[in-house]
Amino acid sequence: MRLKKLIPIAAVAVLSAVGCNPVEEVKPASEVAGTYSGYSTSLFQYVSTPMVSNGQTVTLAEVTDETVSVSYVSDTWGTFTISEATVKESDGVYTVVGEGTSLMGMGGESSEYPCTVTASIISASDFSIVFDIPSVMGGLTITVLPGEAPVGLIVSGTYTGTMDISVMGNSMGKVEDAAITIDATTDDITVTTPTMGSESMTIESMVITGVHMTEADGVYTLTQESINVTAGDMNITGNMTGTVTSEGSASFIFELIPGAMPMAITVTFEGSK
Repeated sequence: MRLKKLIPIAAVAVLSAVGCNPVEEVKPASEVAGTYSGYSTSLFQYVSTPMVSNGQTVTLAEVTDETVSVSYVSDTWGTFTISEATVKESDGVYTVVGEGTSLMGMGGESSEYPCTVTASIISASDFSIVFDIPSVMGGLTITVLPGEAPVGLIVSGTYTGTMDISVMGNSMGKVEDAAITIDATTDDITVTTPTMGSESMTIESMVITGVHMTEADGVYTLTQESINVTAGDMNITGNMTGTVTSEGSASFIFELIPGAMPMAITVTFEGSK
């Protein structure tokens, strides 16, 4: 037993004699332990653009030299707990991999689902932490990234609500559960409308391109002053204006002229993500 104690001391003496300092052992878990703040994107089977939430926090706590616990509370999805995830380092990049559970629920009732975490960490301002929950929503993937969510991701998504159609102030009926999709992730912002109207006055789904967007106090205004698209076999002209809030609500007004129709069809929409 005494020999085991003397060997490290002798090694330190030799290193000191030749002008070297002992190399401190790197403990990967202690290097990544801490709080990671940013925004999240959530993708699942039923959406084409991710749901986005700002103000997200993931906490990693050291368990052993090479393992950490992972804790994440999502304001949308619930609580994620990984008791022990493995940490490895390569060229300054720390990889965290582990399995745990997610506690999700609606209406006051919650259930546990298996989940995994895979993280790539360089620093508190350069990281990607991914939670996969395969048995929820046809496969749910939540990614937490540093900083504030890009504007394009905040605005993009499918908004579901009520669409009211009228001509010269006369209502042609309402459409419940109507869905409008916004894609603001590229330079060409688009707004896609559902099929609207009925019988002989039906306007097929339209993809309105070249939409202009401005922002003020967390409200995003989208406009297209010269709509000129083909919906089915019909040419549609007109204009559109709408607003989207960072909380996920949307309001739109479309003034649409199908073909050579002498008056415009007014379409109003109120919905949310």
